[in-house]
This record gives sequence, C-alpha cells and structure tokens, in this order.
Amino acid sequence: MRKRIVYLAGLALMAMDLGAATTVEPVNAAIADPIQTGRKLNLTRSTYVYNKRGVRVGRLKKGNMCKIHVIKVINGDTYVKIGKNRFVKQEAFLPYVKSARVENIIKKTSYIYDENGEKIPGKFVKRGTKVDYLGHKEINEKPFIQIGDGEYVKAFNVLTIMVNN
Repeated sequence: MRKRIVYLAGLALMAMDLGAATTVEPVNAAIADPIQTGRKLNLTRSTYVYNKRGVRVGRLKKGNMCKIHVIKVINGDTYVKIGKNRFVKQEAFLPYVKSARVENIIKKTSYIYDENGEKIPGKFVKRGTKVDYLGHKEINEKPFIQIGDGEYVKAFNVLTIMVNN
C-alpha cells in the first residue's frame, strides 16, 4: 500500500512539472588552446623548419617533441618558435589547431552598410564575390557581417562555407 501511494505521488508531481527536471541544457565550456608558450607538444605531421624571415632551413619528422617558446606571425602565417631562429608552422601541431577556414560568398547583390546600419551611397557587392570575414555584429536587431573597416553586409545575403584544409 505504501509503495502505491509513493508511486501515485510521483506521478502527480510529474504531471504538475514539480518533479525532477527532465530537460538537459547544454553547457558551452571554453576549451583552452593547447598551443601555449612553455608547453611541450609532439608534431602530428612532418614539417619544414623556417628561419625568422620565413625561409625554409630544414625538416622535422612527425612525432618530434618540441617546446614552444613564442607564437609569432611571419609573412601572414602563424609560426611557433621551437629554438634559436627556428620556427615551425602552427598547423604542424594538428589536431590541436582548427584546420578549417571560413569562406563567405555573396548570394545576391548587396548594399554595404556602415556601423549605424545606414547604406553607404554608391557602394555594393556583386553576387558571387568572395568577401573576408572580420566578425559579425547586430545593428538595429539585424545580423550583419563585417567585410571591411566600418563596412558591413546583411548576414542573410552571405553564404558561409567551412572549407577543410
């Protein structure tokens, strides 16, 4: 008899949504970047070694342990300093680095807007043009994608594609 009362009480609580929560909300936890100065990491693929000017000076094989001294940008590429005047491209430490790049293609001819959401007179982007992704912003509760310094395009007019390297 006692089990039956407890069972009926549980059913009543569930019917009124007073029981245990049945929905689970996902938690977006921040993932720390493992490529940090002072850490030792293995190369996940064979790679070239570069000097401070970005010129090849040697090779390293997959599996070598490297201590990261500095992360530096040389000629637009991100390099990791592993020794005196010795650098390796950051991609050599995959899978720790995101290997996909984002491509944005304009779906239809679009006006270019400023930071206030107003059209810049005479400026537009034609359909099929590839544009740089410099961030996104919400202006007047409408989503925009930044394509230049103070230049935005409506996000609905842009097709975003993730391309694996």
